[in-house]
Amino acid sequence: MQLNGRSALVTGATGGIGRAIARELAGHGCALVVTGRRELELRNLVGELGPPARALTADLGNLSEVGDLMDRAGDVDILVANAGVGIPQDLAMLSDSEIEEAVRINLLAPTALARAAAVSMKQRGRGHIVFISSGAGLIATSGNGAVYTATKWGLRGLGLALRQELHGTGVGVSTIFPGPIRDAGMLADTGVALPRGFGTSSPEEVARAVAEAIERGTPETTVASAAVRLLAGIGSVAPVLIGDLARLAGVGRVRDAMLGRV
Repeated sequence: MQLNGRSALVTGATGGIGRAIARELAGHGCALVVTGRRELELRNLVGELGPPARALTADLGNLSEVGDLMDRAGDVDILVANAGVGIPQDLAMLSDSEIEEAVRINLLAPTALARAAAVSMKQRGRGHIVFISSGAGLIATSGNGAVYTATKWGLRGLGLALRQELHGTGVGVSTIFPGPIRDAGMLADTGVALPRGFGTSSPEEVARAVAEAIERGTPETTVASAAVRLLAGIGSVAPVLIGDLARLAGVGRVRDAMLGRV
């Protein structure tokens, strides 16, 4: 799908990756609708993007607001379901409400957004849905909490299955798997260095991968260093081995730092 002249909705646009995606798509000629919880930051982003960009505040933890958001956004050609929350805690540390909120934001909200977007996209015979997952959606390591990993794996299944459902309708589906990201997310929050050999990617690299996936109709893209991509590849056939090796390499230090255990 060509990007120029298309309308796009990007959720979680006030985060580092979300802002980069919005800028990238606007640079390709898309008319942006950006969403998030922080109204002032959204307004600043819209001011940067310029007309015809619009800002809509929404709490995607509330599924009733998801439907309202899609009504306000109108018929969009592109949906980028980027909004998500990090859940570094061990499973036993989380309450029922915390687990429910994590699943609502990271998995249920993208599902509801995609359902609403797909209806109008199918009617028009064109569109593209992008899910922003994580390297945690490919391999399970001590670097990520169990609930976070579960929700990101769920996005992979959602993307692959929805792609099959929408085959032949003119609507494409892509899932992006960012590895460790510098200047955004957990690494930026903690300042902890990754183990030797584990490189990082930038939010802008993720944004370029999103644009390319839409244009080329790519089902899945991993945005990570060569070492992380190799681990993900091996993990597809030996997931327990890769999890153990990653633990021995010390990938859990970032999560330990977030939890104050180091």
